[in-house]
Amino acid sequence: MSVIYTSIALSDAAMAVEIAKALAQVLVVVNGFTAVIATRATSSDPWTKVGRGDFAEQSAQAAKLLTRTNRIFWLQIPGSPADFDLAAASLSPGSASTIAAWLKGATTLTAPKGRGEKLKPAQESEFGIQCAWRCQFSGCGKDLMRQSATGVASKSSYFAHIIASSPGGPRGDTNLSHQYAADVSNYMLLCDECHRRIDREDPDVFRIDVLRKMREDSIFEVRRLLDSLQYKETIPVCFVGNITGQAPQIDWRDVEEGLWTRKLRMAPGLHPYRFLQNSWHQHDPHSPSYWVTLLEGLGGELSELKKLLNLDPGARDGKHFSILPLHGTSVLVLAGRLFGEAASTTVLQFRRQLPKLKWGVDNGVMQPAKFRVNRLRTPVAGDEEACLIVSVTFAIDKSRLSTSLFNDDFLLPALEITTDETLSSEILDRPENLDALSTAMSEAVRVLQDEWGMKKVHLVIGSPASGLFKFGQKMQARHHAVYICYESLPGGGSTPFLPTIEISSNEVRAVGAQTSLRLV
Repeated sequence: MSVIYTSIALSDAAMAVEIAKALAQVLVVVNGFTAVIATRATSSDPWTKVGRGDFAEQSAQAAKLLTRTNRIFWLQIPGSPADFDLAAASLSPGSASTIAAWLKGATTLTAPKGRGEKLKPAQESEFGIQCAWRCQFSGCGKDLMRQSATGVASKSSYFAHIIASSPGGPRGDTNLSHQYAADVSNYMLLCDECHRRIDREDPDVFRIDVLRKMREDSIFEVRRLLDSLQYKETIPVCFVGNITGQAPQIDWRDVEEGLWTRKLRMAPGLHPYRFLQNSWHQHDPHSPSYWVTLLEGLGGELSELKKLLNLDPGARDGKHFSILPLHGTSVLVLAGRLFGEAASTTVLQFRRQLPKLKWGVDNGVMQPAKFRVNRLRTPVAGDEEACLIVSVTFAIDKSRLSTSLFNDDFLLPALEITTDETLSSEILDRPENLDALSTAMSEAVRVLQDEWGMKKVHLVIGSPASGLFKFGQKMQARHHAVYICYESLPGGGSTPFLPTIEISSNEVRAVGAQTSLRLV
């Protein structure tokens, strides 16, 4: 995430307001380019520092008004005004001519062209392209080729020195100032506001090392993102495991391209997070040892996941997560339950033909898939368990269900989520289709919990990975029924579905084993 520098430094306008509202005496302490102002009520009182910053045209106008009543004092020092001991101030009355002369000198010292050599037009053009004509101040990124208010083309960039071209300027140096005056590596492209901030408002904060890093970070970001600088920052979270004999390898360039298709960009300075990764363990969700290993790993990850989400009331900070799901059915349902719907998420979908996170091309004509909730058997008095079938990737053959669920007919109340579209692994090839499936899932959960009041739900789900995670998100902590997840045995499309894990409001438990893990 980009670093945003903050301070109590005052702009010219803000400093002018402080000078104008002073009730008695004002002291202005300056060096060659920046100032500190202080006030006091009487000559016997100590000076109280009001602020530091940009003493320019507006501040000068306010100060000149005070010269008429001898209420302003002026002190120029060689070092930083921010570090000056006001108790040691040697007072001299400020005059309009003194203020005007200082202002002229400060303007010269902080002018973009400087006093030494300057960049050639070809160098300016090349550097401007390198930074995409965007302000390089961290957190700004303003387009310097157009007016922000009107969008009209207007070049308003400042090629600002990092080491001042004059030894007496901001970050000036007796030996280096002239040496680097025309060196393009010593320049930053800035808007007027940010240029004034580093030179006049807060030069003590924006040291050479700080600005050089800011410059480097900006160039890197432009290279990496180009116009995607406007995209929303997101934190990638991976649930990727061994499901076909070996864990898939993730190409982060492909991940970035997938994020760009959703108008998202990876937050700079952060790394993708991985949870529930079991790349070395053979995928076998019907084996107790499989869940012993996986849940032990999750136990160590839960605190990190909760810290990442940081969803305690009053602590939400606008984080957005991009979910990269490529794991087993039950694991992804559990992953969705861990996230819930309180976190802001975008769930991406791997495409099997292309092992990438790219959505299908939306040509503007295709309509989103329509999913519906079919009531296969309604409950009767005393029913507390139900069956939920999700037929999205393929139609769930009822003969593959346990005889405790289906025997010529459903033995429990049952719902099915399906569609008239062609069922396939590519059915969620567009974000709109995943949104439509999510809506149908919400309706099914509402019927099961609010309308039917079921305490236990047997979940048999055939869906792409993104749909599995989405369903898990529907399980609201502390309010949902116990969900028993089912997966088919290895061997193709005719093997039975058997239970793997139970997910309750506060724990996950491996079916047929003593292995469990508290989630809260």
